[in-house]
Amino acid sequence: MSQDDVSSRLEQSTMGGTPKVNPDEQREYLGTFKERVALCIKIKDLKNPEAIKALQTEIDKNHDYQVIINGNLDHDLIAPYLKTASSNNVKFIIRTDSFYRTSDDDYGIVYANNQSINVEQIDFEDKYSQVSNTESTTEDNTQSSSVLSKLKNLFK
Repeated sequence: MSQDDVSSRLEQSTMGGTPKVNPDEQREYLGTFKERVALCIKIKDLKNPEAIKALQTEIDKNHDYQVIINGNLDHDLIAPYLKTASSNNVKFIIRTDSFYRTSDDDYGIVYANNQSINVEQIDFEDKYSQVSNTESTTEDNTQSSSVLSKLKNLFK
């Protein structure tokens, strides 16, 4: 490496700071990488009580991870998640940098490890909607079969 290369690199690092790996991915996942995430909850899903249950399920599976919270959101939205993390003695961090966005499809909560875990389904909607849909389908089938039995009993 020549003296000019070293000088150029030093100058560049002092002007722009240390270069980051995948900065867009880190902004999306509240400062961490996708490969470290076990669960992420979009802002539009934060009011869903099932999302809090999903976080609790993930905490029960892996107590050593941390909850990362988008601190640019209203306290009422993030308070139940803070309470869940605190009551389970799970480390949490609140990110308030201005580049963490607050639209419905951005993430408000990320539950992540400090090392790569490569979980395939990490989005709350994808990971836990199948469980809810299965339960509601079973309830619908039970209700419709009970209605059918009542009708059959009427015509006996």
